[in-house]
Amino acid sequence: MNIIEPLQWRYATKRMTGDKIPEKELESILEAIHLAPSAYGLQPYEVIVTENRELIEQIYEKSCPQIVLMQCSHLLIFKAKKRLDEAYVEGFLQEFRSARNATDAHIDSYREKIQRVINDPTINTFSWTTHQTYLALGYATFAAAQLGIDATPIEGFNPKALNRLLSLDEEKEETVLMLTLGYRDAGEDRLAHQPKVRKPLHKLVERL
Repeated sequence: MNIIEPLQWRYATKRMTGDKIPEKELESILEAIHLAPSAYGLQPYEVIVTENRELIEQIYEKSCPQIVLMQCSHLLIFKAKKRLDEAYVEGFLQEFRSARNATDAHIDSYREKIQRVINDPTINTFSWTTHQTYLALGYATFAAAQLGIDATPIEGFNPKALNRLLSLDEEKEETVLMLTLGYRDAGEDRLAHQPKVRKPLHKLVERL
């Protein structure tokens, strides 16, 4: 399996055709997010998937006036948790116990490890959960490239406006990232045929 060719092919697409991606391939991208790594396996984020044109138009008008939103097949909105309460942790530990047939002692030990992090006053929980969300975004963009689907990660939006549109409880969670999925309009996108600009590998990687 060649993993480099899809990465060379992909770029942050600025113009899309509006054509729909197959449901099966959308499900594969979502499963890649599902399988992405996260600290302790907690997955302290959720993903909203929409192709609702009315909602996307509102997002465009009130939070993110980037034309690619209006041209995409689907929009993925990543929201990160601002705190992990006892109910969330215990729900995760129940899943952990079921998946691994874990003993009470193992569960208690794992709970203690998790609580050491989420109760540490020196750790900014929202910053930590946001970092975990970026891992999921990376898996989504790679999976899309493998499938020949264009994906545009978006940070440059007004999260407060988007939170309001989605009726989020900002005490518990906030939007942090968006990802458009679709197909490039190579005739309209000035970046479609441009070479990638990356620093030489020897300047990026240090071997010790």
